[in-house]
Amino acid sequence: MTLIAQISDTHIRLPGQLIEGKVDTFAYLSTCIARINALPQPPSLLVASGDLADSGSTDEYRRIKSALDRLTMPYCVMPGNHDLRAPMREIFGATPALPASESGHLQYAIDLPELRILCLDTLDEGKEGGWLCIDRLDWLHDELAASSKPALIFLHHPPFDCGIPGMDAVKLGNPDALAGVLAEHDHVIGLSCGHVHRSVFTQWAGLPACICPSPAHQIHLDTNNDAPLSWTLEAGGFLLHRIENGVLTTHVVNGPAPVATKYD
Repeated sequence: MTLIAQISDTHIRLPGQLIEGKVDTFAYLSTCIARINALPQPPSLLVASGDLADSGSTDEYRRIKSALDRLTMPYCVMPGNHDLRAPMREIFGATPALPASESGHLQYAIDLPELRILCLDTLDEGKEGGWLCIDRLDWLHDELAASSKPALIFLHHPPFDCGIPGMDAVKLGNPDALAGVLAEHDHVIGLSCGHVHRSVFTQWAGLPACICPSPAHQIHLDTNNDAPLSWTLEAGGFLLHRIENGVLTTHVVNGPAPVATKYD
């Protein structure tokens, strides 16, 4: 059995800089890390699936690295639309957290005993929506062809609609191309994304697919076609993926570490 923790959309800023003048994303991340470290069974790996920093500055990545280094398990990072590849590579590139090539896209595979993690780079720098060029799609095809081990794919931008119009407008721009690659391989057990700041579960391209919440602010759930994009301070959290015998089960975990009380 393998446990994989996932955080996303931490949007770390420099000290004293708050999102919308109200949200201390670093404080929320610190609470989330403490909760992950307190899990009864430690995950084998934590995946931070994009929008690590808010503006993509080197100092923001230094700050998030200082928080992630407090984890008691290995972790890896991947980019979202708020991130920039060069500063990410400067801070994480010489560490196991970013085992990507020294140039090009920030995507890579991590082999675990019963599972292969594939982290896809959907960043289209300068744009909110995501994209997978032919080079990235070919890389995914080659990595899936290289091993028949169960594979779990992480990407920042969802390839499916979540029902919130403002977020669906900036999802992955070419989902059919991704679906075409996945159709050639039958050992992918699921996909998990970020970007939307909410827990979402669906089935896409015949696979279980989900979206990880942010540890901090969430996107307001309003599916009206004319709904303005808004944020809330609903409880944030992370995902805990459990894989056993090639079967994926995902838990949503919210808030600080609880006090467990046995039933009488």
